[in-house]
Amino acid sequence: MKGFNLKIEDVNVHFYEWGKHNKPTIVCLHGLGNSGAAFFELAEYLEEQYHVLSFDNPGHGGTPSFVNEDDYLFSNIAQWYDHVFQQVLKEPFYILGHSWGADIALHYAKKYPEKINGVILLDGGYTFPDFQEDMTFSKVYEGWNHYMDHSSVFHNWEDVLREYQQFTKRWNEKIELMVATLFNHSGKYELISSKFTVLSIIKAFFKESFKTAYPYIKSPLILIYATLPKELTEARVAGITTLKQNIHDVTIVSMEDTNHIVHWDNPKEVANEIRNWVIQNSRLGV
Repeated sequence: MKGFNLKIEDVNVHFYEWGKHNKPTIVCLHGLGNSGAAFFELAEYLEEQYHVLSFDNPGHGGTPSFVNEDDYLFSNIAQWYDHVFQQVLKEPFYILGHSWGADIALHYAKKYPEKINGVILLDGGYTFPDFQEDMTFSKVYEGWNHYMDHSSVFHNWEDVLREYQQFTKRWNEKIELMVATLFNHSGKYELISSKFTVLSIIKAFFKESFKTAYPYIKSPLILIYATLPKELTEARVAGITTLKQNIHDVTIVSMEDTNHIVHWDNPKEVANEIRNWVIQNSRLGV
């Protein structure tokens, strides 16, 4: 896992890279509160066939936060990312997003369709918040506000591990390494993502729906979704139905017995599904 810094308008954008430049490129965008290192294991399964780039989104990992709240709107962050991508990419690429990153990927593909070979959604960009009726803006905003005030700082590493082991069905040293990139350590372990960053992103979810991007997606799209918790089944069905109604070339893959971070629960199988999908589209001349 090689980390690099790229200077864009006096801002150091941090990213990770795997594979060789002569292979098809997959750009990975992580979820809220995470970092580009979250794709560490997935990228290891893909690096023989692909050139993989995984970015620390603004306000996460080694990339500084935006200054203005509206910069986190999906339409604006997509434009910002285009400036970033122009520095490292010359040809069309696949864009992969998990959770919040899936929404960014959709809005990027909407704005720059000519630069995208395909869109890969990992359990994101299809349910929250549009099809989760209980997730009202006030409930989500206040929930995250309380979390950042009371639960985003840990007294020791063991407390961090106990928290994050709840998010996946498996645990190993690589996942622990990924989690370590999420925190500043100065006596205590403090989440790198600030309250300003987190709440700005929450507002963006409710201001610019993922559904508004669907009619503009011109490239093939694959959604690999989690099946746990079961309480979200109805929301998943509604989201998948809407995807199929609005995007011409859609592949839906259920990743059985996985939680929201599907690429932590089953990175090998997620990589296999991505690899097979890309090969199939290449055979079709897409």
